[in-house]
Amino acid sequence: MQLHILQHTERMTVGKIADWAQAQAIELINHRPDQKENLTPLNASDLDGVILLDGPQDVAEHAPWLAAERILIRSMDKIGRPVFGIGFGAQQIARAFGSPVQPLSAPICGAQPVTRVVDQAIVSAFQWQRAALLPLPGSTVTYQDAAGDIQGFTYHRRITGIQFHLEMLLAEQAAIVSSNRQASRSLNDAEQIAAQAELERLLTATFL
Repeated sequence: MQLHILQHTERMTVGKIADWAQAQAIELINHRPDQKENLTPLNASDLDGVILLDGPQDVAEHAPWLAAERILIRSMDKIGRPVFGIGFGAQQIARAFGSPVQPLSAPICGAQPVTRVVDQAIVSAFQWQRAALLPLPGSTVTYQDAAGDIQGFTYHRRITGIQFHLEMLLAEQAAIVSSNRQASRSLNDAEQIAAQAELERLLTATFL
């Protein structure tokens, strides 16, 4: 199996997704649409799955590559191929299907648990958000924060989006916290282990 990664900044990498992929003998193929890589040659029918990583962009921007990503997302959905989005990637999914994304008055940064809706379990997560998801008609909310805001969703059979970070390495979290004065903290070791377990569960459910 091959999964195509859409990366939107040097700072946000596949992180722990690479460990899961290696354990499952899955090849990850990286793309940089933000650096004007042409996505047109990617035919949804030839792809096993797509992962959209986080990034600093705004879905309201008018760069052609943003529209190209959304076309690919819709094409994957049309033929039942899996798509997994994180942060900006999840927002791109929502926007692809007509749901607006609302800018936050102030960014959220640091360790902050979310609740898994199906069983009310508390999930350790690292947050780095600048925008909020609004309800996408036809989707199922899978995670919420303490305020009840949407932190994750599934759409149709094989589309998954999460606002928070389970994939981010501790060193990546520490770098973000150190450069943001309003950030809280990184996950601790135990929380990171729990986050990785939740990530592996989600990726397995989405792609396998």
